[in-house]
Amino acid sequence: MQALQVSELIEDLRERLKPLKSRMFPQQVLLELSDTALVGQPLLNGLPGTACIDVPLPSLTIKAGMPIEIEPLADLLGDLLVRENLIDAYVLAALPQVAVDWRVIDWAAHSVPVDGAEELRRLNPDLGLPYSLEDAAIDLRPLAGAPGKQLLATTRREVVEGWIAVFHQAGTNLDRLACPQTCRLAGLHGELDAIPPGTLVLLLTVRPEMGQVMAVRDGVPLFEWPLPAEANAKVATVERCLGFLRREFPGVRNVRLLLEGEQDEQEILESALEQPIQHIQCAPYASLVMQGLAIPELKP
Repeated sequence: MQALQVSELIEDLRERLKPLKSRMFPQQVLLELSDTALVGQPLLNGLPGTACIDVPLPSLTIKAGMPIEIEPLADLLGDLLVRENLIDAYVLAALPQVAVDWRVIDWAAHSVPVDGAEELRRLNPDLGLPYSLEDAAIDLRPLAGAPGKQLLATTRREVVEGWIAVFHQAGTNLDRLACPQTCRLAGLHGELDAIPPGTLVLLLTVRPEMGQVMAVRDGVPLFEWPLPAEANAKVATVERCLGFLRREFPGVRNVRLLLEGEQDEQEILESALEQPIQHIQCAPYASLVMQGLAIPELKP
């Protein structure tokens, strides 16, 4: 009986110490969400651990970035975090790529407003979005080296609300929902800084499923395009993107290709495109998105 009482006291003490421990030794988990998989890795005191979550999702669990089966998703997420002893960690998650639209906002002669999101809603410019700014969740970030310009990332409010519901039902501590494009640019920041001004950069993110091409110049993203998984279609897409850039920027001679993905893809693409490609090393992070997601400055 006495042993049982001591055991109960120890357990009670552990529960009382949990909040203090989490503040003193914060543990976080990075999650990259997509329609087809959940990928994640722990982050302890700012240092990334081994990627421990990589789970495919059944078809239509998530559709166009919107969680459809909230309860099963929450159960799966909770089970995965419990398995990895991360259920008490603070979750930093990147929304599915397909759910997010982005534009570059140039405030031109006007000074950048203190509350850019509110000012955009007031001005209500035609940005070609498939929803109104009133119905959107908005994230605005300054673009390094481009004074007066900001990267606007938006998604439908119900997408954000749906994911908040998933994380809440899973019993997690959701700390951040970020846009993958913003994270990818943040993760690429060091590489872009080393590239000569005026160079057109084409980042190829190769995935087993659909990847993407992002064009950047002087730290400012120009466009993004899906990159097919099939080899011939992949090469054709990159060639079309290069042709478009050369037509749009006829005076620019320097073009740099960067690859995020398996290194054997580099040799295949270099041979087909007859152009050198620089492989981006994300390790110890699982991706550029997770690398950018871990940067504290991304937190609003």
